[in-house]
Amino acid sequence: MFLVNHNFIYLNHASTGVIPEAAVKKMNEVIDDFAQQGDPGKEYQDVISREARKRVAQLINGELENIAFTMNTSHAIYIALTNIPLGEGDVVVVMNECFPAAKYVVKYNLPGIEVEYVNFAQKDPVEVIKKVLNSRVRALVVDHVQYFTGERMSLLALSNFLKEKGIFLIVDGIQAVGCINVDVKREGIDILACGGSKWLNGPQGTGFLYTSPEAFRRLKKIYTGWLGAPWKDYISFDILPEPFEDARRFELGTRNLIGIAGLSESISILLEYGLEKIEKRIRKLNTLLLEGLKRKKFEIITPENRMAGIVTGRTKSALAESVYKKLKENNIIISLRNNALRFSPHFYNTEEEIEKVLEII
Repeated sequence: MFLVNHNFIYLNHASTGVIPEAAVKKMNEVIDDFAQQGDPGKEYQDVISREARKRVAQLINGELENIAFTMNTSHAIYIALTNIPLGEGDVVVVMNECFPAAKYVVKYNLPGIEVEYVNFAQKDPVEVIKKVLNSRVRALVVDHVQYFTGERMSLLALSNFLKEKGIFLIVDGIQAVGCINVDVKREGIDILACGGSKWLNGPQGTGFLYTSPEAFRRLKKIYTGWLGAPWKDYISFDILPEPFEDARRFELGTRNLIGIAGLSESISILLEYGLEKIEKRIRKLNTLLLEGLKRKKFEIITPENRMAGIVTGRTKSALAESVYKKLKENNIIISLRNNALRFSPHFYNTEEEIEKVLEII
């Protein structure tokens, strides 16, 4: 199923996922079609896009028309924030611990907007936002799962509270979707941004944006191009159809069809295995890893009661970099972050691999 070097133990999906064999095959098929036919036609492209959109929607329990394909998480966050009705002096609150993706978008693309960074780590998110709430707050941006500690944020109470205040909730889901069962309806998410190259095991340069129907109606509906409209064919361009009245209008032009095809196949594998089973499987592997690291007197940075797919620990007896190098020399791939070791196994990893990692440590 996965072509990752069998001499490796790969526990680094929070950084880059492993593209499965079926996705590689599908992308090669699409490449060959373009190479051999030039233009395979609108219907060919529509079939791939529609199936991929359907699978993304199933993955997060949304509707396919509420999905727009993007290049990555940052791209999706950019579309979301530039579409929120913001005026000079309005405030966007950003989770201080979030990955730089959102921080760069708010810092360099929202002139005249005040940005307030707030710490959410191991706190009740509703109580946190209450303390900074005022009449100028228009949106909150958070990571569903924090990229370093692996802390999973509970969203339902937060989203309900923000809806009462008319405040948009924008969620960076790249460390959540694919390793935990994310349900945008159950959790009341307004806008979800997610890249495809981590837990979804898709190719880089792929991702998606989800907007709830209610949130979409309140957006400015800018960032629209010609493929954000329902063309019947590509024969005549004299009459321009009106853009979609849903998230699909945010797709400017020619899509990364090769990448989308690969992402679609990777998601299909996750759906077939079952999202609840994936979450349960990853939790089992991470629990085994946590217990082993504790036995080795590691400082555990990941909150056990809020764990998703990431386990981060810091050795007390040696520099994390030396342990990281030792693991790498033994073909064990993890991430070194902030003088700590970040492990992120996926559902196809085994208990035997975890045990071997702990032996080498």
